[in-house]
Amino acid sequence: MSTASPGGYFSPASLAWRNHLCVLPLGGRTPHDVSRWTAFDLAPYVCCTRSGKPAEPMFGGFILSGIRSRPGRFLYPMYAAFGTPADRDDWLQWIDDIFAPGHNLDALCSLADGPPFDVWVSIPYPHPQQSDFGLVGGKRLDFRTEEERYAAVAWWIDRFSDRLAGEAGLAGHIHFRGFLWPRASIDAGDEPLVKRTNHDVHAKGFQAIWLPHYGGQGALKYAQLGFDAAAVHPNYYGNAGYGVEWLDQAALFAKMTRAGFQIICGKGVLYNDTHLLDYLNHGLPEKNGYMHDALLVYQFPNQTLRDLIESRPDDYERLHAFIRGTYTKAHYPGMAY
Repeated sequence: MSTASPGGYFSPASLAWRNHLCVLPLGGRTPHDVSRWTAFDLAPYVCCTRSGKPAEPMFGGFILSGIRSRPGRFLYPMYAAFGTPADRDDWLQWIDDIFAPGHNLDALCSLADGPPFDVWVSIPYPHPQQSDFGLVGGKRLDFRTEEERYAAVAWWIDRFSDRLAGEAGLAGHIHFRGFLWPRASIDAGDEPLVKRTNHDVHAKGFQAIWLPHYGGQGALKYAQLGFDAAAVHPNYYGNAGYGVEWLDQAALFAKMTRAGFQIICGKGVLYNDTHLLDYLNHGLPEKNGYMHDALLVYQFPNQTLRDLIESRPDDYERLHAFIRGTYTKAHYPGMAY
């Protein structure tokens, strides 16, 4: 059950979570996308280090989001059309990737120097058009039936939980919280599966988190679907036709639904040079207040933080100030608010 902060957003303190969670995608549509994160890759996500000054913490937790395990085989449902839906071997490979020595969780552990990082991982999506997933419990599963979709997800959660229990080296560095549902919308066809999955997640002592898009299917009733928390993606990019007022509307939606909020800092044709400043400025107390009041989840489409440091170091500094709660309004030419 979610608990609202005084401002109406979901408060991570209500579940004793650390705030400021960063999504780490593993794999992607191109060979250049990060498939395994090293300690070097993750260092700027863990601490902000500036010349002559002591390192200061950055993100308090991470959401490992599985996009692709093997070339052309996608765990992430929105990319399935660019290749082939992942099968049983790919789902197992996702577990191996999460626990790969020297990478991902192991790399985070090597950087831990304080409270344990809160961690979630994404559940592979059982694509309903996939007819041959592979053998589970002696049966070849066909995802055109809801029961066999559920059987695959329950089986994978069991396999992951068994592996997690055997990873003693994570203790004290990683606090595994639970699972992310991978789709940003949940239609009527997926609702029964989501509810059963979240029931199983809770039965194992874990929690369920979701990252819906503003106005997406299911977003109004995330708690009824069994999620402990959700954080709204505002659908604001800077170059995609929606004005900056979209952030205000998405923030109001997040408050109304008792959800958290997402901060998006992307690279590419959809993203202009000032969209991050809009996200940060609109989170200040005099605007929408999510800087202090909300569960915040950060995504960096088409770039890493090292890319941001090299191309826009001032924005990295502003991001750090926002996380620390010391950010003040930044101005830019043509700003209309």
